[in-house]
Amino acid sequence: MVPVPPSLLSPPLCTLPPGPGPARFVCYCEGEGAGAKGQGGFNLYVTDAAELWSTCFTPESLAALKARFGLNAAEDITRRFRAACEQQAVAFTLQEDGASLTVSRGPLALDLNLSKVPGPEAATRLQALTLGLAERVCNLERWLTEETAASPRKSARLVGPQQFLPDPDPQRGIPGPGVRRRCPGESLINPGFKSKKPASGVDFDDL
Repeated sequence: MVPVPPSLLSPPLCTLPPGPGPARFVCYCEGEGAGAKGQGGFNLYVTDAAELWSTCFTPESLAALKARFGLNAAEDITRRFRAACEQQAVAFTLQEDGASLTVSRGPLALDLNLSKVPGPEAATRLQALTLGLAERVCNLERWLTEETAASPRKSARLVGPQQFLPDPDPQRGIPGPGVRRRCPGESLINPGFKSKKPASGVDFDDL
């Protein structure tokens, strides 16, 4: 059985905006699916580490969202959000009176309204998020260490090809594998060119 990385067993999250630039927000979900820890319900959250916004789904609005995703009420919506995170199909817009989150699914784009979470509740949730992320990092590092120890050949392949040619054998004077042999008469200074014959001088007996 192939071991599953711990990140795939945790609730999905992504940084925003997507792409190689610096992240300004973290978008994550709570409830439903693996790693929900029995929290119940489902909500999307966006935070800049100081403030927190939430979708505040009711059972009715969550059922309507699932229907727009093509899911029935019993199906887990978390995997759809994970796919959107992996495809960088999540966008966040901060507004004066709230915020909006756009989740794309092919040609379909869902615009979700988010409300600002009050300070005391936001502090509790941000604390839980920070501790949860630290736990995920520790679990992932432990998993990578165990995988590397169990598969030394696999980890060696991850290093990549050799960057340098092997040194010649100093005892035998034989070049290592991959070193081109010099052809007879080839110049040592200019490889690929024939060396000139050394001058033999003047033979006075032929005069």
